Amino acid sequence: MQLKARTSFLLSPKFQVPATWIWNAFGTLVVAAVVTLVLPRNIALDPSALTQQPSLALIPIFSEIILVGLLPIIFSILRRDKPAEYGITGKGLLMSLALSAGVVLVYFAYLSIRAGHLTTSVQLPGLHQLTVGNVLCAGLGLVAYGPLEVFFVVWLIHNTDRIFKTEANTWSWGLLLTIAIYGLLHSFSQGANALVIAAEMLALGLVFKSTRNSIGPMLAFMLMNGYAWFLAKVFLQ
Repeated sequence: MQLKARTSFLLSPKFQVPATWIWNAFGTLVVAAVVTLVLPRNIALDPSALTQQPSLALIPIFSEIILVGLLPIIFSILRRDKPAEYGITGKGLLMSLALSAGVVLVYFAYLSIRAGHLTTSVQLPGLHQLTVGNVLCAGLGLVAYGPLEVFFVVWLIHNTDRIFKTEANTWSWGLLLTIAIYGLLHSFSQGANALVIAAEMLALGLVFKSTRNSIGPMLAFMLMNGYAWFLAKVFLQ
């Protein structure tokens, strides 16, 4: 009986949501410390180093997969959640795509105003290194910093809503708390730009909550995340 109760708690959102946030926050610090110890002192994972040594770009890609996607996917499998619970479904797809396209256009307009000329976050690679391995790595970077990150946020929104029983609300506790924590954690590495990132995710979270479809937000965030396109460019230039 005690074992059954313990298993039930481990499979509950009340355990899984905090565990996912802790894994993400402290795992990031651990990975950063390990990378600092392993890499030579004259190498940092900045754009210049990644461009010169594309293999180094695998470090942030796999870190993102492990720290962002790993626990939500494992928890979902153990709990036998259906993909539709997280918006991976054909239902509501057209509205999800349309609303997400609007978010992308607003974001591109913001980038253009800030830059003083028409621009986007999409960096098209030169396509000079079209080997199977490079294409796969580029695709992995786009997926990790696009759809997977949105799945992470959607998973947290849905399961936080389970805790507060606010799944039916558009402006729910799950949405508000998840975006607040997401923005706070990004502020440590992104500074004031964390507000922009949080605003992006808030808009995409609202698309998910209103359409119950996350495919549009997944594609939209991939288009808006300049770092995802930078990684693809690194492998294909």
